[in-house]
Amino acid sequence: MRSLRIILTALLLALTGVAFAQGTGDATPAQQIDDLRGQLDQVEKAMKADNIDDATIDDLRGNATDIAGKAQKVSAALQPNRDAAKARLDQLGPPPAAGAHEAPELAAARKDAQKAFDAVDAQIKQIDGIALEAQQTGNQLSDLRRIRFQELIAKRTHSPLSRAFWSEPATAFPRDYANMRDLVQGVRDDIAASWARGSRTALVACAIFGLLLMTGVRFYLEHRARELTANRMPPGRLRRSALIVGIALTSTLTTGLGTQLIYLGLNWNDTFSDDTNALALGIVRQVFFGAFIAGLGRALISAKRPSWRLPPLSDETALHLRRFPMLLSLSVVLFQFLHTFDRTAGSSLAATVATSSLQAVVLTVIMAVALARLSRSHRHATDGTPPPPRPVWASLFIVAAWIAIVTSWLALLTGYIAFAAFLATRVVWTVIVIAATYLAMRLVDDLFETLLSEKGPMSARAQAVFGMDPKLLDQAGVLLSGVSRLALFLFGLTAVMKGIGADATDVIALGGKLQSLEIYGVKMQPERVLTAIGMFFLGLLAVRVVKNWMSDQYLPRTDLDPGMRSSLTTLLGYVGVVIVVAIALLAMGLSVQNIAWVASALSVGIGFGLQAIVQNFISGLILLAERPVKVGDWVVLDDAEGDIRRINVRATEIQVSDRSTIIVPNSSFITKPVRNMTMSNPQGRVLIKLPMPLDTDPVVAREHMLAAMHDHASVADAPAPLVMLDNIDHTAMTFLAICYVGSPRDAGGVKSDLLFDIIARLRGANIPLLRPQDLVLRSVPSEGEAPGASTEPDSSH
Repeated sequence: MRSLRIILTALLLALTGVAFAQGTGDATPAQQIDDLRGQLDQVEKAMKADNIDDATIDDLRGNATDIAGKAQKVSAALQPNRDAAKARLDQLGPPPAAGAHEAPELAAARKDAQKAFDAVDAQIKQIDGIALEAQQTGNQLSDLRRIRFQELIAKRTHSPLSRAFWSEPATAFPRDYANMRDLVQGVRDDIAASWARGSRTALVACAIFGLLLMTGVRFYLEHRARELTANRMPPGRLRRSALIVGIALTSTLTTGLGTQLIYLGLNWNDTFSDDTNALALGIVRQVFFGAFIAGLGRALISAKRPSWRLPPLSDETALHLRRFPMLLSLSVVLFQFLHTFDRTAGSSLAATVATSSLQAVVLTVIMAVALARLSRSHRHATDGTPPPPRPVWASLFIVAAWIAIVTSWLALLTGYIAFAAFLATRVVWTVIVIAATYLAMRLVDDLFETLLSEKGPMSARAQAVFGMDPKLLDQAGVLLSGVSRLALFLFGLTAVMKGIGADATDVIALGGKLQSLEIYGVKMQPERVLTAIGMFFLGLLAVRVVKNWMSDQYLPRTDLDPGMRSSLTTLLGYVGVVIVVAIALLAMGLSVQNIAWVASALSVGIGFGLQAIVQNFISGLILLAERPVKVGDWVVLDDAEGDIRRINVRATEIQVSDRSTIIVPNSSFITKPVRNMTMSNPQGRVLIKLPMPLDTDPVVAREHMLAAMHDHASVADAPAPLVMLDNIDHTAMTFLAICYVGSPRDAGGVKSDLLFDIIARLRGANIPLLRPQDLVLRSVPSEGEAPGASTEPDSSH
């Protein structure tokens, strides 16, 4: 039986090995380990080269990350083998004590199992070491990239206002000109060789197809996109956003692929040298990117077709901005080509500095003119109407862009050319990412609005497919749209941080060189302080965006009443602000223990002077959580009676009948009796006391009162109107007329209407009402009469 278990375990190990070999390909684990070891050695060798550039560092860092990921996969694939070998050893048990007898086959099986376990364990340890080494190599490359970036942007050259700035390029011009001439001659020779080696037909065909793709095919595809969106898509906003995305993609793909075809025709037989091929491929990539910029800007601005325009831009603003996407595209392509050309030709540092200076000037001037025209068009509308307010994020970005532009100009004038060019390209890159993210967000929003919205054109079909309640389907669409927009925002934020060149952390890391200040064990480093401030303001902006989304889009699609929606939004704002403050404090270096000490210190001050404020704040949270009163309720508190308009952090606003507002501390709603007129039963009661003479027919009077209440449109049918005879004395009989209306706020107006109607009905039926003098005559007996005797009033009265 034990031998059978050993055989089964061996079969299990064999099957596991076969499964691993099938899952990882034909290579054995040992071969994969050797291959990854060789790849990592190549990365480490290339990292130590003297002439390594930034692009190579980025490629090597990506290779190191891939090696670490592959090593982790191999380790995970070997783990079942290790577990099976360990299970086999556990089944065989430990070796017997010295001198004890053991079957030879059992000892051999234990020896084989131990050998298999040691082999797999050694492979796992080896591959885990490779993964760890690859991660460390990637970190070293990141540090090297960060150091090179810091050295680059912190390097100072001559100012453009100095003579040396212009004399150095002039001195290096002969050598740079010779290098450029040699590169141009090499490109000519490569093209001539390609033409002479029998690829003329391919070159002409690729050139023709490329030009057709960039012109005729592009216009045809844009025309077809307009037809398809107008005729095949359901009506709604999705038509416009899908058309804009189609135009942007069409412009990018046709122009880029056309350039790629021309390159393939020129290099049909792979005759290009390394320099020529690198220059040509760089041009193709730059044209792709430039076409994307131009197509995206043209589609979003839509100067000639205002009905397609997605951003809230006026026609005048769109006309003022219509040329800037093409100018920006040409500038980006031109300067990227110049940098590639300088790098390929081996131009001098002076020429590279001159190119970077010109790039910083051109890009910042284009952006400054565009922002100035945008602001001027926003302030001065042609129709005289005030312009709509800008979103907060747009205003913040415009201010940040102006700061970056002015800083770039100052850095350029003081000799920090690389830093000036970095800021200029960063502003342009951020504009491109924001535009693309905005377009993607609008497309996602319109897509879910069309497919899942309760009022959308596709709602009936979606409800039939998903079989959900329309309200739930609408809420699901809003949630999916919000999640998708959040994912796109994070993707755009990551793209902005990556940007052109190094990470944004490289810029922040420059502050680490400054002197840090230590206060009670907390190091107030500039980079931590700036990070905390940035996270604080970005967190507040995020909280505001989420609150607006909740109050404007998601909550209105639920069954919650307006008061509950307002309470949830306010409570979300409080919680969000607390979380943002905590994150900012942690980013600044304060640990949880330090935050507890700060809270303890604050509690002392609260105990002395902030008791009332904290009491009202906590009371406000209780009001939002328990909701004894909510926004829209009609409450009576002391002398204040009116509608609750807002529940703030410290106090609640009550609007009274004269339209004025009373500010009541939140603690008053917790510690004092509050009468909520609309809390549980929103109906209002109308009570009319009507005294009438004793000789009045009570049945007829009751019928007239009931008829008046039944005929009024605002009187509810349930509970039914009621007329009771409340009292009879020696002066009069008193009737009580009771009915209910939809809201307590309507009770006063309905009571007035009913009184007018009842009086008119009673007088029309010749039923007299009790007059004041009747009460006097009946209550004071005349001389010679017994008390309580009735005295008829004079007819003249």
